[in-house]
Amino acid sequence: MIKKNVCVLLIIIMAASSVACSKVDITEKWYKENVNEIKSLDSKDYSDLEFLKDLLKDKKIVSLGENFHSVGDYRTIKTRLIKYLHEELGFDAVGFESGLGESAMVMNSEDLSSKDMMKYSILPVWHSKETLELFDYIKEQKDTDNPMELFGFDMQFTSMYFIEYMAQWLEKVDEKVGEDYYNLDIGFLQDYYALVNKYAFETGHAEEYQQLIDNYKSKYDEMVKYIKDNRSKLEAVYPDNTSLVDSALRTIENRINIVKMMMADNVEGYAFRDVIMADNVKWYMTANPDKKIIIWGHNDHIAKNTSQMLALDNDEWINSFESMGELLNKEYGKDMYVIGLYMQGGKASAITTQQVFDIPNVPDGSLEEIIGRSGYETSFVDFSSHEKQDESNEWMFTELYASEDGLTDEVVRSNVQKFVPRDQYDGIILLDRVYPPSTYKVFE
Repeated sequence: MIKKNVCVLLIIIMAASSVACSKVDITEKWYKENVNEIKSLDSKDYSDLEFLKDLLKDKKIVSLGENFHSVGDYRTIKTRLIKYLHEELGFDAVGFESGLGESAMVMNSEDLSSKDMMKYSILPVWHSKETLELFDYIKEQKDTDNPMELFGFDMQFTSMYFIEYMAQWLEKVDEKVGEDYYNLDIGFLQDYYALVNKYAFETGHAEEYQQLIDNYKSKYDEMVKYIKDNRSKLEAVYPDNTSLVDSALRTIENRINIVKMMMADNVEGYAFRDVIMADNVKWYMTANPDKKIIIWGHNDHIAKNTSQMLALDNDEWINSFESMGELLNKEYGKDMYVIGLYMQGGKASAITTQQVFDIPNVPDGSLEEIIGRSGYETSFVDFSSHEKQDESNEWMFTELYASEDGLTDEVVRSNVQKFVPRDQYDGIILLDRVYPPSTYKVFE
C-alpha cells in the first residue's frame, strides 16, 4: 500500500491534473469527428453501430466491461452489442464472469427455459429482465446453423445446477460415486459459506480456512482422479460434447481455490482469482480455436493494464491488481478489443440489498465529463486509432479520475480510480443517465 503522506501528495497532484484537464480546449469539430453517437440501447436497426465493423473485423476477442454491475442500461446495450457482433461480425460465443461448470452444464441441457438458463448459469447480480433478453436470444439461436454459445470463466460457485447435473451424470456410470460427489460438494459449500457468513470478507482467519482445505482437499483429489480414470465412460454419456468432462474437472479442481482466495487480502484475492479466470478463457479458446468470443465482466477484470491503475481503498491510494484482462492482453494483444462502460449519472441499485441509490454526478475534468462533452446520450470513443498525442487527444494519454464501486464498495463513488484511459481500453461507451435493472420482481 502507498503510505498516507504519499497519498496526500497524490491527491494534490490528482486534483491539479483534474483541473488542468478540465481546461483542455477540445473543439466541437473534434467531437463530431472522433466520437460516435449510439442512438439506441436496444434497437434492432444496427446502422448506428456500423462504425464498429472497421474496428472489430479482425478481432478474436471483444471485452465488454462495466464500472458497476447493477445497472440495467448496461445490460441492455451489451445485449444489443452481442447480437450485433453475432449477426454482423461472426462472434459466436459469450463468456460471463460466472461459473465455468454451471454455464457448460446449462448449454448441454436441452429442456431449460431461457429464464432457467440465466438463473442457473450466471451470478445472481445479473438476474434481470434486461439480461433475460440475451438468454432469450441464446436459446433462439441454439438450434440454428449459427448458434451463440454461452460459457463461464469464473471459478466461483454460481448455482446448484452444476452439482445436481454432475451428480446425475456420475450416477449413470456409478450410482454410489454420484451420491458421494453430491454429498461432498454440498458439505463443502455449507462449511465454506458458514465461514464466509461468519467473517464476511475480513482477513486474518487463515487457520479456519486452512482447516476447511485440510478437511476437503484429499476428497476432491480422489473425485478428480475418478473422473480422469473414467473419462471414456463419462464422455460416452454425452458423446456430442467432448469438452464437458474438462469443464467438470476445472470446476471441481477449483473448489479449494475458492477458499484460498478468501484467505488473501482484497488485492491479492482479486489477483489470484483473475489468474484462474484468464486461464479458463485461454482454455476455452484453445478448445474452440475457430470461435470469436465476447467477454462480459467488470471493468476491473477486463481492462488491459490494471496493475497500473490506482484505486482508492479505505482512504488510501493503492495499486490495483493484475487482472484477467491484463493477462489476456499479454497473450492476445492485437487480437483483442477492450471496451469499458461508464455513466455520468442516474440511478443504480446496491449489489446486496438492491436498494436504489443516486449515482453522484461526475466532476469536471474526469474521464466521464470529458467524453460527455460530446452531448450525446450514449457516446462511443475509440482510443486505438489515436497513436500520437496532440492537443485535442492529450486527455487520452493523461491520468484521469473515473468513478466506480472500487474494490469493496456496493455503490458507485466519484473519483475512486486514476488511470491513463488509452492504456486501459481500446474504446469507451459512456451513457449520460442510467437506471437500475429490473431485478428480482421479474423472478419472484
